[in-house]
Amino acid sequence: MSGFDKSTVDYSVYLVTGRELLPAGVDYYESLERCLAQGNVTVVQIREKDAETNEFLEIAQKSLAICDRYKVPMLINDNLSVCLSLPERVGLHIGQEDIPVSEARRILGDKRLLGISVKTLDQAKRARQEGHADYAGVGPCYGTLSKAGITEDKVIGNAGAQRIVAELNKEGKRLPCVLIGGLNQKTAARTLFGATSETNAPDGIAVISAIVSRVDSDKAAQELADIVKAFKKGLASSSQSSSSSGVASSFSLPNAPAKDVEFYKTAAANLLSFHREGTQGPPLIQTITSHVSSTMSANLALAFSSSPIMSHEAAEAADLSLAVGALVLNIGTISPASREGMFVAGTSANRNLKPVVLDPVGGGATQFRKDVVRSILNHTQVTLLKGNAAELASIAGKQDEVKSRGVDSGAGQLKDPIGLVRDLARRERCLVLLSGKKDYLTDGKTVITSDNGHPLLGAITGSGCALGVTVGAGLAAACNLAKSEAKEVRSLGNTLVAHGEVDLLVGALTGLLAMTIASEKAAVREDVKGPGTFIPALQDELAAVSAEDILRFAKLEIVSS
Repeated sequence: MSGFDKSTVDYSVYLVTGRELLPAGVDYYESLERCLAQGNVTVVQIREKDAETNEFLEIAQKSLAICDRYKVPMLINDNLSVCLSLPERVGLHIGQEDIPVSEARRILGDKRLLGISVKTLDQAKRARQEGHADYAGVGPCYGTLSKAGITEDKVIGNAGAQRIVAELNKEGKRLPCVLIGGLNQKTAARTLFGATSETNAPDGIAVISAIVSRVDSDKAAQELADIVKAFKKGLASSSQSSSSSGVASSFSLPNAPAKDVEFYKTAAANLLSFHREGTQGPPLIQTITSHVSSTMSANLALAFSSSPIMSHEAAEAADLSLAVGALVLNIGTISPASREGMFVAGTSANRNLKPVVLDPVGGGATQFRKDVVRSILNHTQVTLLKGNAAELASIAGKQDEVKSRGVDSGAGQLKDPIGLVRDLARRERCLVLLSGKKDYLTDGKTVITSDNGHPLLGAITGSGCALGVTVGAGLAAACNLAKSEAKEVRSLGNTLVAHGEVDLLVGALTGLLAMTIASEKAAVREDVKGPGTFIPALQDELAAVSAEDILRFAKLEIVSS
């Protein structure tokens, strides 16, 4: 690797070694060579926390021979003396508690690669402004096997990573960065997506156990490389069609021309017809929900030409994700089993590019529920976030604007509902549906308001939970339509859902209108005398609601930024 050029380093899959994590009987050098041989690992950092200097140097020298064979840049973790004992093409990575980065640069000179760990905005800002480091490691994003004592309160999560990554590209200066801490085949796609903002995106992921702890380190590296490549492909696709700073400013297809009410009514009507009449069969909707609303949600899913499976079991969630059309997470009833099921189901849905709906029932009522919602949003990239005013205000950090009265709290009043849903969609990079007397649906750019729906929906238990299911089914229908039209699938970089050119906003709108128009038709039936008789009538009318009903009865307005 003579003539090493730091500016050409590809940080896509950055391997940090950890001999203590190797499977029994696996040789370190054989494992390293196996994962480098196919070109899937692009950077290697040699980490030896417990080795004496002489042993560390010997390991580094042998590792360098392997890295050189495959033209992969190598760095040393923390140990300046070991780094200086090796050729200038070997770099150094340091933490905030190690030698000051300015001093490290002075000693190393300008030719060596130098990386710095950052976990706060201030650290990121200093690293960018001072210009001593060549890249930053951002984390820990999650807890990790390689470092003891990293508790939940010490991880930065996806939201923290997004803020720090954004800070690394300001004032005309950009410092490349990799995400680190708990990154693996289950979390990588969601974390890359979650750390991307309007102004910056991660350059790659740094992993240890996700490769080192595998007997088949070559396959592990390939899996991670595929995830990063797919992310960058989607990101490039978004930025090419965007007039912003080169990073997709929302999760939806950028810069789509403004559409009017008639477009959305027609698109929703057409999607409903496809959903009802398509040859692909009813989409399977996995729902992890409250035991109180489970039966109604399942029945209304059937009425909406979908097939419900009300499985909370973590053991089957990964397998189910291969078959489902959408996943609905509802925190009405929370148990350790359901939380575990939500984690596995959510990460599996992201990995398989399936839509995820989150209904944070009572999300602002208790600190426990707030923590559960934040945990879900951290480990799962949600496609649509549905809630009433109190629930969404809590997630947005604007809970003072409306008070929650428990899991059945009403929509309340918001000073600026349009601003809240639009900002929340942009922050969480998902669709947002604010349900209430007037419903607000947005992708972060376009806001659609709907005045459909009958007050009797608020007089029965479980109607809001069932709405989450019909919306999920609508998203599944949009994905099925994209597949049927054989359009190019866009994913990871802009939505984390395989949906092609078919607008997911239309899918969500279809599920919303079907439910609310059905409620209006049910309420005026002669056999409906009140809430008790309204429930079966709602199921009947949802089964009967048609494309013509959407065209005739949908009461929409469009607000665009």
